[in-house]
Amino acid sequence: MPRALRPTWLINLMTLAGCHRAPYRGPASSHFDGRRFRNLEPKPHKNLRAFLRWQFSREKQAPWIDQPGPATAPEVPVRVQGDELRVTYINHATLLIQHRGLNILTDPVWSQRVSPFSFLGPRRHHPPGLGLDQLPPIDLILVSHNHYDHLDLESLRGLAERFPQATVVSGLGNGPLIRETGFKQVIELDWWQELPLSGDLKLHAVPVQHWSARTRSDTNETLWMGFVIESPDGPVLFPGDTGLGPEFRLIRERFGPMRFAALPIGAYAPRWFMRDNHMNPDDAAQAHRQLEAQSSLAIHFGTFNLTDEGQFAPPRDLAKALADWQVDADSFRVPTPGYQWRIPRLADTPVRMDPRPQEA
Repeated sequence: MPRALRPTWLINLMTLAGCHRAPYRGPASSHFDGRRFRNLEPKPHKNLRAFLRWQFSREKQAPWIDQPGPATAPEVPVRVQGDELRVTYINHATLLIQHRGLNILTDPVWSQRVSPFSFLGPRRHHPPGLGLDQLPPIDLILVSHNHYDHLDLESLRGLAERFPQATVVSGLGNGPLIRETGFKQVIELDWWQELPLSGDLKLHAVPVQHWSARTRSDTNETLWMGFVIESPDGPVLFPGDTGLGPEFRLIRERFGPMRFAALPIGAYAPRWFMRDNHMNPDDAAQAHRQLEAQSSLAIHFGTFNLTDEGQFAPPRDLAKALADWQVDADSFRVPTPGYQWRIPRLADTPVRMDPRPQEA
């Protein structure tokens, strides 16, 4: 099969005339013109011509190899109390965050494919680190945007059957689609809006540099976002999917140094096509420094073959980037599904970091 006829290419062609839910309609704002959303620093959207240029110019990629799951599933407590913060990496951008009595899931994906079709599209190369039936009671589910590898209807239906009491939070316009999966408590937020939680926690919707679409005809009609969990013990950031823009500095200015940040390191090649919307490992190392994050975890790599970098390139490239930016590798870890991390407490006096690498 020629490179141009890869399944991802076929998916995009078949979704050109796809159906989608009614677009969000609301008052115009600094990032919404009444019809479509835009980034803080608007970037030109890659049109079909650019997409076809990418597909027809792709170089041959080594086949991805299926990886084994964890030998034993991690032991997950029912609840974590007090200032303890425990993060379990499930796969891709799916994390279980446990803190102050709350169990929080991010961008849940358990499906075999991330695609509008069950028989075609990027397939799983790494089993989830936890099965749905191994989860503790889930209180809150965060959905950063509506791309298929982040808003997965099959996984949400499975979660709604098990945890119908859970609240799902996402960006403006995503509520109707999420409610179709069976959840009753679905909250849509705009950037910088907040939602009080139990345990003296607050959830903040924050801007990230990305885009949204379920088909080729609904681009940017719903809002993408990251989330900050504000805690007396230090803030926690889950940005979903993002390029490197001004947002990380704004988040640091508003919330202070991050106790923990989940930072995407995959889906970055080719850079001319992906740069605006996906960080590469060097960008992620810069984001870690801009956030003054005490602990960061790499996400969004190694599970689904979405772009042109090799299967094992993101961890390799991150190791180099951390050395270049003089970031302690122990503070920015690369997990495999099932990895569990008890996040250290935030230092009383954070060390400010120069955002530029030092000369050798």
